[in-house]
Amino acid sequence: MADVRTFGLPDRVEATASDLRMADELINAWLADGMVRIACDRWQARKLEDAVAMGKRYFEQPVHLKSRCLSDLSYSGYSTAAGAETFTICRDIQREDVRVGAQWPCHGPVPWPSTEYRRTMRLLTDELGRIGERLMHLIGVGLRLPDFEVLAALSDDGWHHAFVQRLPSGTHELSSHGLLMITVENGTLTATPGELMEFMTNGYLGMTPLEAQVNTSSELVLSYFHEPAFELGLRPVLEPAHGYVHYGTYFTDLFMRRHPERRTTQRIKAEDRLAVLASLSKRASVGA
Repeated sequence: MADVRTFGLPDRVEATASDLRMADELINAWLADGMVRIACDRWQARKLEDAVAMGKRYFEQPVHLKSRCLSDLSYSGYSTAAGAETFTICRDIQREDVRVGAQWPCHGPVPWPSTEYRRTMRLLTDELGRIGERLMHLIGVGLRLPDFEVLAALSDDGWHHAFVQRLPSGTHELSSHGLLMITVENGTLTATPGELMEFMTNGYLGMTPLEAQVNTSSELVLSYFHEPAFELGLRPVLEPAHGYVHYGTYFTDLFMRRHPERRTTQRIKAEDRLAVLASLSKRASVGA
């Protein structure tokens, strides 16, 4: 793989000559290398450092304390497999929300370990969300879409989520699902297109398989996924625009396969929440 290129992102993206050049550089880097590095300012770096430190403190706790952070409504919270520990952060949907009452799959509160953990991780994911928004604008510009805002609009109020992971020493394959991934490893931000971006661009921007090289068990890997809204139906933005994906169904199927024994998966099955999902998908397909 060629040297990964580093970008400093503008605060606001307009379809100016300067933005067109940056957008073209982004697209060309992805086509050549599959990834780009995102330059951080000192405030972004501080949020990243705080989140990594907070994640380490959480994982250092005894298992009986960590494992309390589980939900049977959403896939947020603690999980472990093959020596890897993950704290998943999905949208924090309170029980009083109408979507929770209507039994939408995967909707529920995040079982935060503490108020401090919630504040620190939200500061980081909000910052990564702002980076994701700017990247989505640039992608639309770089692809010369008639409406270069269309991809950014899909991810407005999106089902953004993140993994905070402590992995055993060695090389580990990371998830490459979703639209856009921003991976934080050893203080570096790397942006890559996911499998949904490959679908949305008819294979033009291919999914980038990711690996993390972990040297010690004290290292943390954070993966942020900038996503469409849960209820949206998706069709490719480049011709020929064949195929349809309902994002909520895509996300739910993915996590049910990954966590077949989890209480959330069992509740989805027991309460036939997949029927709710099918109704959402049918409704979304009309306007997609």
